[in-house]
Amino acid sequence: MTTHNPAARTVLDFHGTRLELLREPGAGIDGALRFLETHVVPAPAGDGDGPEPVATLRVHAPQPDGDPGRFTPSPGVHREDIHIRKSASEFFTVPARRAREEGREYLECTKTGSRFVFDAGARTVDVLAGPEGTMDVVELVRDLVLKHQENTGAAVLHATAAYRDGSAVLVTGAKGAGKSTVLLELVEHFGYEIMSGDKTLLHEQPDGTVLAAGWPDYPHLGYGTVAKYPGLREIAGLGDDYRPAGDHAFSPFGKFAVDPERFRERFPSAPLGTHVPVAAVVHPSIGPGDRTVLEPVGGSTEDRAAVFEANLESAFDGAHAGWNSYLPDGRAAQAARRGRILARLAAVPAWQLTGPGDLTPGNWPPRAGGPDGTHGGAA
Repeated sequence: MTTHNPAARTVLDFHGTRLELLREPGAGIDGALRFLETHVVPAPAGDGDGPEPVATLRVHAPQPDGDPGRFTPSPGVHREDIHIRKSASEFFTVPARRAREEGREYLECTKTGSRFVFDAGARTVDVLAGPEGTMDVVELVRDLVLKHQENTGAAVLHATAAYRDGSAVLVTGAKGAGKSTVLLELVEHFGYEIMSGDKTLLHEQPDGTVLAAGWPDYPHLGYGTVAKYPGLREIAGLGDDYRPAGDHAFSPFGKFAVDPERFRERFPSAPLGTHVPVAAVVHPSIGPGDRTVLEPVGGSTEDRAAVFEANLESAFDGAHAGWNSYLPDGRAAQAARRGRILARLAAVPAWQLTGPGDLTPGNWPPRAGGPDGTHGGAA
């Protein structure tokens, strides 16, 4: 495939993972770039600094005749129905059709019409975004960046992260545990900024220290969280007359997609490129109760590391993780590094949080301790 119009050239950089971007005039990916701009740094192309790009994304303008012929395989080539992403929420579900021909993978997003053509041998991905294809492009960038990060040693933790004063507080746990609620409590009441809303990447440095970095997230919040903060109901599109089911307040299901740009206006983000040590970890288990209790996490370093390992996630895992095969799975070569990262993280003061999740000066910061067994706070 060739680009017939002059293309704007830049590089997207996420902590050493670089994607070269060639954009034809009129290529419709501005929404995706706005979504990524809180965490992915644009850099001038051809400056000679940094590693080679993982891929060159050749982003094409809509075809004048509407014919996507050069983005499709030959007639008769087998096409299979897959998902780029599948979620309990229809909003986040991205169905697609895939075909393979002569070393290339062809993807068509069937809801939006976006098309991707992967050529691993040439290290290129051709992109034709549909009119509503912002999240398709975001999923593409997410897949390439996170897989490369894991292949080069990052540990990806299912955790929100709050930033303040040069360090981060991680909030980690299973779906529905209350990670987003604790994050917004820290931002709303204690002067933190949002560093990550869903996953946090951990990097081992040459001196053995570990630094955390956030990743851009489309907010997906339960009603209990949405109703808690002034203005958030409106951003989530909920009217004053909306009433959830009785068991909805602490349910991990029935969440609401919240406009990310308006959400960022309401809750401040950490500075672009934030890469900081972890000062504390919270393991929430939010539910009904008359008070929020933080208790120090005890046990051995090995036990605490095992908890973090259970909360690791990977772009290579899951039923739909193999929607493209551009990057092979190279995680095995980095197992020792991930183990050292988790051991370091297990030495950070950590608390278990139970109750409704309301943080106050009476319970945050916890009055004393951490893994040494001293008491925490309650309110």
